[in-house]
Amino acid sequence: MPHMTKHPDILVVGAGYVGLATAVFLADKGYPTTVVEKNCEIVEALRRKRLHFHEPTLARTLKKVVGNGFLTIIQPEPEPYQKADLIFIAIDSANRRTWQMRLEPFEQMAGWIGGVKRRVPPTVVLKSTNVLGFTQHVRDLLDNTPHGKEAKLLVSPEFLREGLALEDTVHPSRVVIGALEKGDAAPLVKIYRSAYPETVPIVQTDWKSAELIKLAANTYLAYRLAFIHEIAEFARLEGLELAPIRQGIGLDPRIGLGYFTPGLGFGGSCLPKDCMLINSNEFKGSFEFESAHTATAVNNRLLKNLIELLDSKLGGLKGKRVAILGAAFKPDVDDTRDSRAVRLAELLLKEKVQVSVFDPHLHGRDIIPETELPLAPTIETALKGAHAVIIGAAHKKFLSLKPQQIGGLVVHRLVFDYFGLLDPKKWRAAGFEIVR
Repeated sequence: MPHMTKHPDILVVGAGYVGLATAVFLADKGYPTTVVEKNCEIVEALRRKRLHFHEPTLARTLKKVVGNGFLTIIQPEPEPYQKADLIFIAIDSANRRTWQMRLEPFEQMAGWIGGVKRRVPPTVVLKSTNVLGFTQHVRDLLDNTPHGKEAKLLVSPEFLREGLALEDTVHPSRVVIGALEKGDAAPLVKIYRSAYPETVPIVQTDWKSAELIKLAANTYLAYRLAFIHEIAEFARLEGLELAPIRQGIGLDPRIGLGYFTPGLGFGGSCLPKDCMLINSNEFKGSFEFESAHTATAVNNRLLKNLIELLDSKLGGLKGKRVAILGAAFKPDVDDTRDSRAVRLAELLLKEKVQVSVFDPHLHGRDIIPETELPLAPTIETALKGAHAVIIGAAHKKFLSLKPQQIGGLVVHRLVFDYFGLLDPKKWRAAGFEIVR
């Protein structure tokens, strides 16, 4: 076990991407850290140093900090909340069916935090992505407990990419802290300034501005992706090659090529959610961010148009077999939440299409998580007898696909490659029609 230090007692609530990246980073910096997770299977896996999702760097560092005793994983109980100096809340805070905040966990945590008098009041840090105005609601919950008024409340949103969550935590582009009074942020600023070089900007502001920064950043990224997808759709209809068009736009330094790559649309646990949350009127009133509505509309239209094009190419959809390669929402992760490939599969099934899905990072699973969609055990099984192949995620594994190999498995040589992974000249020379 580590030696006793004067470091603050840190509690991180939630063992998802954000919570674990935060906890593992702090533990690796020498801060004794405890993670609270309600799922007992995840708790047991983490105690055995096994990460429950695909994130290689995080998995390696997790083994190190659990092994040396700086990271402890427990299930929810009041005592850790009542002892911790810093409490980072990183739970999935929004109900994805109603897009309303899940209030019950925050009510319970507020009761535990404010249930006892502390010599030094704790600092509570909201890292979850919340609707505008939600922090004030958490403040009210704390104030309604016997001793919660003494607790300081901050908002410090995350800006992480799945697959690189720990890397982005270790090397952030900026740190944002929202506080009611600037002095409230002192305990968190002290940790950040000890953990990060002086070159990392720390933006200090109020609660609602910090909430808006997070939601607005992801809404902009969604809108940016929607824009290049709309350009790609026009190019497709006109028979234009997208690559030089994308370059000609993105090489403008005011625009850039980063986060400007087409595919099946934007998905995952952040962008679609935040486009909804920024327009929630649960706490903020009735202001509408039209850019969020536009990004969502373009994103949804993309799959509709793909299906119409597929129908045209195949002379009808009913009874046809379609292979979708890649089920995750982005390359080289195993997260299928709000995946465009999964949504496409569901829409095709409604059209009476036989759909076969393969994903290299979901090997060994029978179905796609949180769905009833079966997974093909091998890429060959998915491709056999297919009338069309659709690249569903830009996994590196698919770069090695060979037209000769696939040509012997499919019954119709048609590939939809909206990600631009495949060499069109090579595939067309092998008799394939490539739709990009």
